[in-house]
Amino acid sequence: MGSTRVIYAARIALIAGAYYGCAQIGLDLAFATNSVTAIWPPTGIALAALVLWGPSVWPGVALGAFLANAWTGVPLVTVLGITCGNTLEGVVGAHLLRRVAGFTPSLERVRDVLALVVLAAVASTAIAATIGVGSLLVGDEISADEVGSVWRVWWLGDMGGDLLVAPLLMAVAAYWPFRRPPGRASEAVVLGAAVVGLSVVVFTLDTNLAYLLFPLLIWASLRFWQPGAAAASLAVATIAVYYTANGDGPFVRSNPDDSLLLAQTYFGVTGVTVLLLAAVITERRRAEETIEQIAGVLQDSLLPSRLPEIPGVELAARFRPVGASYRVGGDFYDVFESRDGG
Repeated sequence: MGSTRVIYAARIALIAGAYYGCAQIGLDLAFATNSVTAIWPPTGIALAALVLWGPSVWPGVALGAFLANAWTGVPLVTVLGITCGNTLEGVVGAHLLRRVAGFTPSLERVRDVLALVVLAAVASTAIAATIGVGSLLVGDEISADEVGSVWRVWWLGDMGGDLLVAPLLMAVAAYWPFRRPPGRASEAVVLGAAVVGLSVVVFTLDTNLAYLLFPLLIWASLRFWQPGAAAASLAVATIAVYYTANGDGPFVRSNPDDSLLLAQTYFGVTGVTVLLLAAVITERRRAEETIEQIAGVLQDSLLPSRLPEIPGVELAARFRPVGASYRVGGDFYDVFESRDGG
């Protein structure tokens, strides 16, 4: 009982600390108001924690959200409202995924990726945006004319956290220690260096060359499956946000929030695309393994388990299947002694 409480307390502290730390990164990019930013990674941290560890860890999300907003200078009632919205957003999103969609954190099925997009990124994030904007309005932090634009920034910012941060955390937890994907460590190093290097080049130029990154993202999906797809997407998005926030790259617009939203939305869509590709690959691999298993059982049921011992006769058999994967030869053989002794 004591060790269980220690583990639970450690999880709460870890979630709160990670939420608060990432929130500071997002709040540094707040332009419309001190509490609203187009980049909000904590949403992904909260969703992943609640999916992986269950709804009981919600106090960690609430504590992190409260600490993150307590220093923004808004009234206490507004801080409490935002905290409730952020916490409820994660709890509802995780509930919809696990209880309604039968979600698996490994994201190995196309339906899991689509559920993440629709139920979490689109639906549950609207809760935090609505409650948060209402709290700002009650606290006189925004005017009624600003509600629509602030809500849009809040909603899309939280959506980016669910689409870019949560998949990486869930995939890492599901695939650890990364022995299943075909890619090896040396290949991962080369791929990582290529992603970072090309991203820096692409997002320091005004010309939109973001499409040059697609082959690397596809490479990550094909060779490293969900962990690779999620990691590469987040790395590219992080570099894009950094340069966009500093006024560089093809996503820069006259409004800073619009610039960041454009960058994050672009790579949110890209991230979902490569996750879908990785899901198709793993679903196909799982189907091939099932076919191989069925074929093996069927073939073994047709062939004798051992050759009989017949005095004066030496027996031997060699089975060579048509394909090493499926173990199917299409032949049946048996050995038996006829009644006439022949």
